[in-house]
Amino acid sequence: MAWTLARCAALLGIACASTAHAFGPSGHRIAGLVAEPLLCPPAADRVAELSDGEGLAAIGIWADRIRGEDAWRHTAPWHFMNIDDDVPLESYRHPPEGDVLWAIEHHAARLAESRDRAERVEALRFVVHFVVDLHQPLHVGRAADRGGNEIDVRYDDVQVSLHRFWDNDALRVAGLSERELAESIAPVARMAYLAGADEPPTVWAAESLALRPFVYGFRRSARGPAPLDDAYITGADTIVRVRLAQAAARLAHLLNRTLGC
Repeated sequence: MAWTLARCAALLGIACASTAHAFGPSGHRIAGLVAEPLLCPPAADRVAELSDGEGLAAIGIWADRIRGEDAWRHTAPWHFMNIDDDVPLESYRHPPEGDVLWAIEHHAARLAESRDRAERVEALRFVVHFVVDLHQPLHVGRAADRGGNEIDVRYDDVQVSLHRFWDNDALRVAGLSERELAESIAPVARMAYLAGADEPPTVWAAESLALRPFVYGFRRSARGPAPLDDAYITGADTIVRVRLAQAAARLAHLLNRTLGC
């Protein structure tokens, strides 16, 4: 893995506390803002044509908006994958309903090969979303706690599920706007892109799985939500920045390759 968590964190100039439902709308918008300048001109033109001028930041939140509608309920399993702690990724098998790894491969192929514009529009929207999803550590989750949705945590005066913390709250602890966060990670994403951030999605999943010891490495409480200490919150802030930088670089590579650059 050319662009590991430790290497990206070092370039960001922030310390990582670990060796070891998706990033919310903010995470998807941030990744889109960072990925868009990395598109080659032909890919940028094709994205603009298929999206009627919407940018990647807007495209990336569509798949979450529609997943609760009856016509799209079958897409819910495509946002994540479940794997137990003691199962090597090499032994993982896709469930019949699909998962995020399958969804990225399937929709990237549709985007590249379909001659039907409506199919390509849909495929683009799914690809942009699912690439970012796979970089959220709890989207490579444990079925037993539904990717952290059934574990409550607290910090300061806030109580949320562990999954929601990693989706949304970890992006807010630094008090930066989406634009400021995008600007802070853009140089790392660009360096990762130029170095060839074209690892396959199985590598992205392995990275998220490797973060599991940190993600679950807080002190449990028998009397309510588990408290998250400052070291955990600092580490989470680092990890989500790194993962969004990696997601942006890889999304740009995938779109450039798929759309003929």
